[in-house]
Amino acid sequence: YATAVVLLNLAVFPPLQGQDGERGEQAEKPAIKRIGDTRFRLGDVEFDAQTRRIDIPVIVNMREGGPMEYILVHENGKTHESILTTTARPLHVQIVLELLRYASGHGDVFNRLLPDELLEAEGGDEQGRGDAVDVAVQWEEQDDEHPIAAAPLVIDRQRAEPMSVEPWILTGSLSENGVFLAEAEGSIIAVYLDRFALFNMTREGAEIDERWGANGAAIPPVGTRGKIVIGPRDAVIDTSSTED
Repeated sequence: YATAVVLLNLAVFPPLQGQDGERGEQAEKPAIKRIGDTRFRLGDVEFDAQTRRIDIPVIVNMREGGPMEYILVHENGKTHESILTTTARPLHVQIVLELLRYASGHGDVFNRLLPDELLEAEGGDEQGRGDAVDVAVQWEEQDDEHPIAAAPLVIDRQRAEPMSVEPWILTGSLSENGVFLAEAEGSIIAVYLDRFALFNMTREGAEIDERWGANGAAIPPVGTRGKIVIGPRDAVIDTSSTED
């Protein structure tokens, strides 16, 4: 059933917006290829219509220092603030999320960035949040069935310990004047709150960029290849790797 839904969506999905903001004959169309019974690929993004798992190729960009504002950005994005980079386009990630019926929404995620006088008018509530998803990482040499939580790649410098394993929220990005800002900025998975990124976190300190750094003890050498795995809660992370 899930595969049929994806195939139906592919048939009616509108063409991608071109760089000039126009749709039509010159606009790019999704080049989605079937690579397995329930698996598909859009650009460099692979996904499973049945499990709703999304795989994004990554390379280790930084393994020390900070502040660290992102776990993942596009290779043309804010690479000086991200542990990992990818060749996958944020727009393709967004399309795959929509095909797999993930819901996006800011809710109250960005409330802590608002001054008190604007909170009532511009703030949201928890009910308005997008889907909570697990974010895992898998290095090339790892067993394909056992991705590990990506959060411990980040060090909580206030507590001097790895970031806690909690979900990210699909806040979705913004569009201005026909430009999808996650694509323009290259922002995919944020640590420090970013309205342009596709995913943001709700952990304590998300509004403090200086709090977060790269956890070199958990990150392989710069240049190591792997993939970020995104999926429904409790479906993609090898929990045994986070247990004592």
